[in-house]
Amino acid sequence: MTVQAPSNKTKDDCCNDSSCCPPKVPVTRSMPKVGRNDPCPCGNGRKYKKCCGKN
Repeated sequence: MTVQAPSNKTKDDCCNDSSCCPPKVPVTRSMPKVGRNDPCPCGNGRKYKKCCGKN
């Protein structure tokens, strides 16, 4: 078993160096977010939470 000592670098120190962290890209949705109690977009008539949102 290998144990590493905690690093003195903080997340901000790491992210100031562009070589260590990829640039942040905002996530965009192609369709608006479906609420759990809204009808399922698959069209079967059930609520999203009982259909495709079950997973």
